[in-house]
Amino acid sequence: MKTSRSVTMIVNPTAGRRRSGHATRLAAALRRAGVAVQVAHTRDRGHATELARHAVRHGGCSHVVAIGGDGTVAEVARGLAGSDVVLAVLPAGTANVLARELDLPFDEGLLARGIIAGTSMTVWPGVLHTAQGASLFVQMAGVGFDAHVVQTVSPRLKKAVGRAAYVVSVLRALWRYRYPALRVEVDGVVHEASSAIISKGALYAGQHVLAPVSMQAEKAFSVVLFGSAGPWATLRYGLALLRGTLPRQKDVTVLRATTVAIPAPTGLPVQSDGDAHGQTAIRAEISDQPIRVAICPRAAR
Repeated sequence: MKTSRSVTMIVNPTAGRRRSGHATRLAAALRRAGVAVQVAHTRDRGHATELARHAVRHGGCSHVVAIGGDGTVAEVARGLAGSDVVLAVLPAGTANVLARELDLPFDEGLLARGIIAGTSMTVWPGVLHTAQGASLFVQMAGVGFDAHVVQTVSPRLKKAVGRAAYVVSVLRALWRYRYPALRVEVDGVVHEASSAIISKGALYAGQHVLAPVSMQAEKAFSVVLFGSAGPWATLRYGLALLRGTLPRQKDVTVLRATTVAIPAPTGLPVQSDGDAHGQTAIRAEISDQPIRVAICPRAAR
């Protein structure tokens, strides 16, 4: 068994419904195994990336644990890119899509065993280019209706009721969103869509199937293009997502790609790993720097 020299835990205290004790229980399990643990709490957006970079430069650690939702995980991953430090995830957010995608443990004891054993898998994140610069994403980026919902959801309501806040935002947006046609260039081939999701994974908003297969371990995206526009089409897509039949809808196209660009129209909201992230135009490509993610040995489950 390989014992880690040091582990840094980065905690988002506002993620999900603030399940207390996550960090305390994980730290205790690691320390009982002789692992040195440092704990840091995020203050605001982007702080997790700074903390992860500091851990890489000065921590001498083998693992950095992201304790929060998908946005926190993405921020920590950005700070680890290009290093040999392993990303560990203790899900504590609203949807926890990456954790479900990779079948990561939600239990502190199981995660501690995986960290101590040193077991990991390699994933290939995406890089999103906007006017604000380049930014890593580990699960997905989207333009269209879902990005509008992410941008308009109430943070206060999200903290209070979790995923139900997105349902409220969806209902408000159905007849307010204008559904502009997107120009989507998939590996250089032009398509038109009402919405587009550039995904590394197969899941969306928790355990709902967005694409037929996961691309996390591959140097590729699944690009999901929604062909129809308007509130009724959007409702149909939502019901198909809940039923697990979205990829089989006749006006939903799923393409494999390594580069995706949405140059027009400009000024539309963009979401990246569930957080608002600038506006179009955008370009996405596969990062040339993979990330190692801690997984739990099967025998330990």
